[in-house]
Formats: sequence, structure tokens, C-alpha cells
Amino acid sequence: MILWNVGITVLLGTAVLLYGIGWRRSPTTTSPALLPHAWRAVTFVMAVLVLLLALFSPIHALADRYFSMHVLQRLLLVAVIPSLFFSGNPLPILFAGLPAELQKKMTRLPQTAPKLINLIIRCTAPVPVWFVFVSTFWLWHDAQLNRLLLQADWVHRLENVTLLGTAVFYWWHIMAASPRLHPAMPPLWRVGYAALGAAPVKIVGLVLMFTPTAVYHYPAEISYYNLEITDQSLGAAIVWAVGGVVFTWTAVLLMRSWLKEESDKPRLPESAWSSEEMMLAPGFGKTPPYAPPKK
Repeated sequence: MILWNVGITVLLGTAVLLYGIGWRRSPTTTSPALLPHAWRAVTFVMAVLVLLLALFSPIHALADRYFSMHVLQRLLLVAVIPSLFFSGNPLPILFAGLPAELQKKMTRLPQTAPKLINLIIRCTAPVPVWFVFVSTFWLWHDAQLNRLLLQADWVHRLENVTLLGTAVFYWWHIMAASPRLHPAMPPLWRVGYAALGAAPVKIVGLVLMFTPTAVYHYPAEISYYNLEITDQSLGAAIVWAVGGVVFTWTAVLLMRSWLKEESDKPRLPESAWSSEEMMLAPGFGKTPPYAPPKK
């Protein structure tokens, strides 16, 4: 456990250091995913702080005692942390903070290791990433696995790593963040792709809310006087009510951004759309003038 905590601390400390160096080196014109330049450092720091909160605060210890706290930790890992991280498009800034020699080696990877790059591109395509994200999220809600992770701390930490790892790749596509290894999804496809993230999360909450018997058996139980609320029902309510909020609001913001881009486009001059050919229905060419049939 000590080695794990030290390793995560060193990793996050190195990331913050590289981000600080890259922030001074990188140009302010680097295109962000959703936020202007001034907010990019704020979201990065917030992502690091929430990750520390999820892994090192009492939330991690309480997640082994209460199902509702375990649900909260999962939602932080799959929704809040990766969305904050990619909101400011941080990878170009982190890349700028690396030593120059390492930057050159990473830039030459497509030439020095083309097979590896092609494999990465295939495995990180939007559809496989979504499938792996959903499968991983549902897998860790299995009752047998939950019993196992309550008995072995390393299983709980493995759960955290896999949930965060798959969510990072999923949010990378949602935010269209750098590096762009795949063709850009059309704006409305991105909106739908973000909204799809809420479905598997809400389904879990919906199933648990209408399950009368206890599916998970945690050491402690939350009870409220004169209210028929169990720890499982509270966790299900958190998943249902809060789980899809981040995905849904991101889809709304993407839709709003797309509509703003469309409204800001310059208007076409009347001569470009008011001609006779442009006014015809799609698929119909210019028809010859009507001629009455010969008798």
C-alpha cells in the first residue's frame, strides 16, 4: 500500500511539474477542447485534486464499508476527473514540458514504430473504446467481484485503475482532445457519443433501485429513521441522479458550441442560393420545359 501511494504521488507530482514547465513554453494559441486558455490550468489542477480526493481521502477507506461511498468514488473516476482533465486539452502542454530529446523520440514514433502506432490507432477507435468502457463499468458491479474487492485491497485499486483508464480514453474522444489519431467525428456524432456515456451508468442505478433484495453486502449500513432507505438504494439513487449528469451536460455544451459555430458562419450572398437550380428539390436536375403529348 505504501509503495502504491508513493508511486501515485510521484506520478501526479511529475505531471504537475511538467504541466508547469509546458505552460511557460507552449503558445497561448493552442486550441483547447472546450475552455478558453485562462481556464485550462484551473481544470488541470482541479482534476489532480479530485483524483487525490478519490484515492487518498477517507472516501477510499469508506468505499470498503459503504456501497454508496463506493458508488461516489466510481463516479469521480469515470466522469468528473477525466472530464476536468480533458476540458483544457492538457496533453500538448504536458508534451511541451518534456525534455527536448524525449520530444524528438516521441515525434519520430510513427516512423520508428509504425506497427505499434497502427495497433494503438485501431485499439483506441471510438467504438472499441466505448465498448470497453461500458464493459469495464458493468463488470465491476458484479456481486462476486464486489465481494472480492472488499476482501483484497489490491483488487479495489485494480478497479480504480481500470475504471479511470477506460474513462480517460472515452473522454479523450468526447472532448476531441490532442493528440488527434483518428478522423474528427462530426459535431452531432460527438454529441451523441457523449450522451451514450450516461446510458450504462443510469441503467445500473435503475436496476438497483427496483431490486428489492440486497445485491451487495458491505460491512456497514446507512439507515435513516422512519425512512425505508438502505445503503444500496442510496447508492442506486446517486448513480441514477448524478451518474449521467456530467455526460449529459457535456453533450449539451457540445451542442451549444456547435450551434454557436453555425450561427457565426458568414451568410451566403443571395446570388449563391436564389438561382433556379438551387431552388430545385434535392435529386432533381433541371428539367426541360413541359411539352404537351402529340396527338
